[in-house]
Amino acid sequence: MKTYLNASLIILTGLVISFSQLHFQSYSFSSLVLAADESNNSTASNETLTIPPLTTLSFPVAECTSDDWAAKPETLEYEPTKNLAIEAETNGYIAQSLTYWERVLDRTTCTEEQRSEARTHIKTLRPRVQCNVDPTKAKVWNVLVIIYKEVKAERKDQDGNVTKYHKIFTEKDLTTIGKELAGFRDLVFAWSSGLLLLEFNTILINEPLTDVNLVFSENGFPIGPREIGKEFKKHSFAKKIDTVIAYIKCRGGDGPNLNSPFTAAMYGRLHELNGAGYMMVPWGTNYPFKNELWGEMELHEWLHQIDDVVHHYLGYPPGTTRSSDDGRGVGDNRPNGEEEYKKPKDSNTWVYFYKHLMTEHLTRQIWTELTTTEPPQSEKPGAKIKIKK
Repeated sequence: MKTYLNASLIILTGLVISFSQLHFQSYSFSSLVLAADESNNSTASNETLTIPPLTTLSFPVAECTSDDWAAKPETLEYEPTKNLAIEAETNGYIAQSLTYWERVLDRTTCTEEQRSEARTHIKTLRPRVQCNVDPTKAKVWNVLVIIYKEVKAERKDQDGNVTKYHKIFTEKDLTTIGKELAGFRDLVFAWSSGLLLLEFNTILINEPLTDVNLVFSENGFPIGPREIGKEFKKHSFAKKIDTVIAYIKCRGGDGPNLNSPFTAAMYGRLHELNGAGYMMVPWGTNYPFKNELWGEMELHEWLHQIDDVVHHYLGYPPGTTRSSDDGRGVGDNRPNGEEEYKKPKDSNTWVYFYKHLMTEHLTRQIWTELTTTEPPQSEKPGAKIKIKK
């Protein structure tokens, strides 16, 4: 599968980006603008990053409305829960059956084979049950988007030759980023059954990045969260942010490209960002990749964070969900891959593998539990759930 990168263990050093002179303002998810600060030395841009409105066109026509599917904290016994799921499905109570099969995954201790059986039923039942289509009723996941408008750096090689790098985000680039973020948001809303809505706050920074050690860091992570984190915590918005995404123009346009070992990379959670995840995108000019959907790259990276939240913050056992790197195509028998979904040979997108993770591994209950504030061990909803050998 296409390799992005889960960079959860990279250690970074470098420049601290100061936000002290920027003016922050929250906007609805349809169009985001950061207004320039009134002071003369502001580095913020007064340009507009437009993110198209939410679309719910991907929702299927459901056979029935959802029942009261929310779970109580207590664990359940596997056999009675499974029997209730089968009885409900046999008698045509689709919504209730889906709920019981989801309880097998998020409230019972059972074997991986039994969990796989539950996911098989969920795969057929979930599209038949009505999703939430009202974004005002969804849980909000706050995303801070930082766009560094310009890189202007020089690098001298061992022979003394100097290479100059100059990359600037164009209006076309910004339009593309807006479409990427809209696609990312729409996929999350659709495949969380309308239970999670990404809302964006955006910062466009005009001050060029000139530090050669920062731009060409050895680990290839141009702007690291530790550089941002020192200033990030000083601002009132910090506690409300769940994911930070930074874009830097590295490829395309005139002059030599800046090398990066990855298309995008993700930290699952960082203390420097109050537990928020951090995504770094060294931007090129060829997004989305051929045959990929808008937002597929960002979704791939974000699912690394969700993988981490589910298993560490919520305490669910390993295997509750899978890494977005675990996809395999038909005939690909590499170890540790997800066996329940195989990408067809004639497909050039992995987005339906991500749908499999989001709609069959993650229950509606888990979607509502997602948080970047780690609860005490005794309050982690998945802490008592085990997977039997």
